[in-house]
Amino acid sequence: MTEPSALSDSQLMARAHLWRRKSMMGSRDAAEYARAHEIEMRRRLGATTTMDAPLSQGRVRRRKWWRLW
Repeated sequence: MTEPSALSDSQLMARAHLWRRKSMMGSRDAAEYARAHEIEMRRRLGATTTMDAPLSQGRVRRRKWWRLW
């Protein structure tokens, strides 16, 4: 197996996806390989998922709690 650090970004993402699918299908060693590829992706790209994105883009205008409109 090629080390994840030796792959290009697109190859790394494709292999991480492939290993994760194999892992979900029941392959025993695939989870370990998928995890190694995903760790390398996070190291290179940072937080790229929407789970790590901020919820608001700017200042939130708050209404006073007693006003209904």
